[in-house]
Amino acid sequence: MKKTSTSLALLALTSLISAPSAQAGIFDFDPAKGGVYVSGFVGGGFPSDATFNGEQAPEEGVPGTAGALADIDAEIGSDAFYGASVGAKLPFKYWKYFQPRLELEVSYLENDVEGGSFNGGNQNFSGFQSTLFVTLNNYSDIIWDENQKIIPYFGGGIGAGVVDNGILYAPTTATSPTFGVIGENTGIATITSLGVTAKITDRLDLYTEGRYCKIYGVDVERRFIADGNDGFSANVDDDPSGFTLTIGTRYNF
Repeated sequence: MKKTSTSLALLALTSLISAPSAQAGIFDFDPAKGGVYVSGFVGGGFPSDATFNGEQAPEEGVPGTAGALADIDAEIGSDAFYGASVGAKLPFKYWKYFQPRLELEVSYLENDVEGGSFNGGNQNFSGFQSTLFVTLNNYSDIIWDENQKIIPYFGGGIGAGVVDNGILYAPTTATSPTFGVIGENTGIATITSLGVTAKITDRLDLYTEGRYCKIYGVDVERRFIADGNDGFSANVDDDPSGFTLTIGTRYNF
């Protein structure tokens, strides 16, 4: 019985080793033309509304009730999104059709505040929210022909998102802001992307890309700023997110 089991195991191992190369090739790494490139892009950023949550802990002289909610919903408008990157096409393909690229990217987005509410109330909102992204991205170009001119791709990235908040608001009867979500904080940023590249020349590419971005753990302060004051009211936090749609060029060295 032991001899039979050993023979079956050897037969199975031999079958795997001698499997047709065409079938095994799906999982092999195939050589491909690599190289370094730089790229730049511009487009639109469409952030989700900001939702800050916290608990009031006003210092002396600041209006508010300790322990009460400090929930701020701010409507963030769309605006320009732009950036640049340096990257490298790796000199191989995996699963037959996918050539990976690595990029270091810096991008920036600034949006106006168009409305909002504090604890569900009715207030006048204004101000801005800006984000600086620094991410390491990993893309995969889908290539099935050496002379292919249109190349779809997908990928994602991770890095840092520096969010600067200047969100101001006041009761509808006030003539100037009385409170603000103010301050800069850095969180972990992630992106998920889909795009298409058009080969214009051997060196120049034109591409368009859509992506979803999210930043985790942005902690800032709600402050009382009426009549020249600057008093602490509450710590609040948010996980900003949104979509972008861009067009760019890529120069291959």
